[in-house]
Amino acid sequence: MTATFDVIVAGVGAMGAAACSALAQRGARVLGIERFDVPHPFGSSGGQTRLIRKAYYEHPDYVPLLERAYAAWHELEARTRTALLFQTGLVCAGPPDGVLVTGMRRAAQAHRLELATLAREELTARVPALRVPSGFDVLFEAQGGFLLCERAVAAFAHDALEHGAVLRARERIVRWDVTGDGVHVFTDKDHYRAARLVITAGPWSARFLAERGLRLRVTRQCVGWVRPQRPALFAYGAFPCFLIDDDTPGASGCWYGFPSLPSAVFAGPSGLKVGYHAPGPVVDPDALDRALRAAEEARIHDGLTRFLPEADGPLLAAQVCMYTNSDDGHFVVDRHPSYPPVVFACGFSGHGFKFAPVIGEALADLALDGGSSLPIGFLSLARFGGGPR
Repeated sequence: MTATFDVIVAGVGAMGAAACSALAQRGARVLGIERFDVPHPFGSSGGQTRLIRKAYYEHPDYVPLLERAYAAWHELEARTRTALLFQTGLVCAGPPDGVLVTGMRRAAQAHRLELATLAREELTARVPALRVPSGFDVLFEAQGGFLLCERAVAAFAHDALEHGAVLRARERIVRWDVTGDGVHVFTDKDHYRAARLVITAGPWSARFLAERGLRLRVTRQCVGWVRPQRPALFAYGAFPCFLIDDDTPGASGCWYGFPSLPSAVFAGPSGLKVGYHAPGPVVDPDALDRALRAAEEARIHDGLTRFLPEADGPLLAAQVCMYTNSDDGHFVVDRHPSYPPVVFACGFSGHGFKFAPVIGEALADLALDGGSSLPIGFLSLARFGGGPR
């Protein structure tokens, strides 16, 4: 007999787990299907930490969603009694006319956010280890910080289960069909039916959403953890998170990182984590080489040498993950254009994790109500009808 649910969620990473939680809280009978473990390191939700910030340089329209996301993260912490969000402060630096600085100031002005400009002496007093080029502006966002990503996915999953959801891990979806009696999902183990389907498949989304007008590029991304030469300067409690515009000619990304987190408290690798935020080489998600290459390790040390020379110590750990990039670098959250019972969220382009609880709520709204009062219109698929946004 085919098991029947109100909603099936395809993919239980950050967005899928959040959707399962939101749907189950609203009383829906939910099945979440994940091809790996919950959580797992093979998509875009691994690597111990993710930045969270409000003065969103990518576009001011994200700020109202972030306001709700902050509140929802705290609500999840309270429900699950799990610490997830740590507001260490965030130091950002870049050319005064660069994308990072101008975008942050625009978002802060549009939404009346607190955003401080630090003079050189203030930066030295606050973060003595950070070396910023003389022509850069330095901004400080007190509400910025980090999320524990694997712990967060586990918390969403636990919350979903506590509210009656069913989760099935290590089960791969082969195909889905929409018929007169609902959506049928076929896996390598079973067959399920539901009134609605939510697709949150991360790097594998393109295979489920092969629609004209939506292109997704999956790219290889690397992060590393190092043992600083002077560990005390970079320890949690003494060092903030950071985001630094890369002014190298031809570059189009940002260096980012986190304080050193003691593994006994936070789980995961010890040391200072650093990465480069920009799409890497295009890859097949099923054929990703997860070994760090010599050139990738050299790039990590290059960023540290330029901006945090006293942090440039031995590599302790590294991880290769993936971004799923939309054409314009913005998320895609919408109803399937050909199949109304199907909704989806994808194309998070390396900056989506912090939005997980509010995206989960939006997907629950779309699946159960057909629309959402959350301000997600600018993320719809329709913007690609006349080219990228």
